Amino acid sequence: MTSTIERLRKICLALPGTEEKKIFDHPTFRVKGKMFCMYHGYVEAPAIAFKVAKTEQGIFLEDVRFFKTAYIGQHGWVSLREQGRLDWKEIEELVKGSYQLVAPRVSLKHGDSKSSSGKRGSRAGTGSAKRSDR
Repeated sequence: MTSTIERLRKICLALPGTEEKKIFDHPTFRVKGKMFCMYHGYVEAPAIAFKVAKTEQGIFLEDVRFFKTAYIGQHGWVSLREQGRLDWKEIEELVKGSYQLVAPRVSLKHGDSKSSSGKRGSRAGTGSAKRSDR
């Protein structure tokens, strides 16, 4: 039987430009250095964290399976408790949605192009280098 982290790892690392990095002994999955998924919690209460749109976070938190991720919840992160039978189709959708929220536009051009035209990234690189040079 495949463990939760093995299945999660397979989903996350199948996305373009991704890597796994352990932070405080928790596996995190990143694209261009930005975290989009994390396996965390205690041995007796593990969870999978995803970034969601802040406007949708409340919808997830109405579901008892989810809770606001500690330390990063204010940035739109929710965690899914690993309890009972997990819906891997739902988890894959959440992972891909989180990836699309944090992935730089360059990475998305090589993957799911329908998200590369999103508003995120339209501000990226617009004069930020000039501001830091002042």
